[in-house]
Amino acid sequence: GYSGEEFLFNGAGHSGTLKGGIMDTVGAAFAKKTGVKMAFDTFCCGIAKLEAAQQGGNVPWEIVAFSTMSDLRLAQKAGLLAKLDAGIVPVDKLEPATYDDTAIYGYPYAAVVAWNAKKWPTSGKHPTKIDDVLDTATFPGKRCLYKYPQFGGTLEAALLADGVPADKLYPLDVKRALTSLNKIRDDIVWWSSGSQGVQQLVSGACDIALVWNGPISEAIRANDAPFAIGWGHAIWDYTPVSIPKGAKNEKAAQTFLRLMIEDRAAQEQFVKQTAYVLMPLKDQVAIPADVQPWVLAGENAKTAIRENDEYYMTHIDDILKQFNSWVVSGQIPQ
Repeated sequence: GYSGEEFLFNGAGHSGTLKGGIMDTVGAAFAKKTGVKMAFDTFCCGIAKLEAAQQGGNVPWEIVAFSTMSDLRLAQKAGLLAKLDAGIVPVDKLEPATYDDTAIYGYPYAAVVAWNAKKWPTSGKHPTKIDDVLDTATFPGKRCLYKYPQFGGTLEAALLADGVPADKLYPLDVKRALTSLNKIRDDIVWWSSGSQGVQQLVSGACDIALVWNGPISEAIRANDAPFAIGWGHAIWDYTPVSIPKGAKNEKAAQTFLRLMIEDRAAQEQFVKQTAYVLMPLKDQVAIPADVQPWVLAGENAKTAIRENDEYYMTHIDDILKQFNSWVVSGQIPQ
């Protein structure tokens, strides 16, 4: 009953890798099964655009995949999300604690350290953890960092490099993090999307970077790019997927979530294409051996650090104010 209708998936802070992954796999399968006109949209970050759409009475999206779990919590607190219909969405097939009344905690991602393996071959001294991006003595040159204080590992890496233990990162000492970043300020090249961060490595704008595991793995696997990644102290979180209140076709959205869980062929293609696991299934699809080095699972997750969603939800506005001020001026906010 959905044939010919518009179905807009909002990918929030998605990289090009994730956009392609959604549209090529579960998106294509849903369009084929239902006849919808599948489209992709994005905004980053926070919930302001979703709030504005609902207040204006015109919500264009059937699905919103938030950039972070803290954005999800803000949306839930503001009452912006529809409840999942357990009669349609088989949440019983998901791992416990990976969903709630209004969201499924989908494809976990990680900020990892990546570098030019021609400059620092893996057979010799090379970066192994995200804090190494601040070590200009051992790894000199330009370094690419995410121009946003959350879900790119920028502040966490700065604190780890300054001696803060991994289990003592939160609450973040933002002034200490910015002071640490000031030491490499002249060597920082900023990126604002996952594909841009990888392109900066490709172009030689920097030789070491903090990037998300999916886009860099795509460059290495698909284009034989001369890069390597290290999983030490990777900063990770889920990508929560929800249905906004006011969606034009909520039942279609519920059905889409069902397909995300039940279509194993789409899930297998998704992980192979993106190096992200699509859904947190109890009976998880196999990860191909040639993709395993790039996926947040097994040994790769051994020292990974879960981003503190509650902390960011409460403090993101103040953190952004301090971070953006420092980016412009180089002055540590007092």
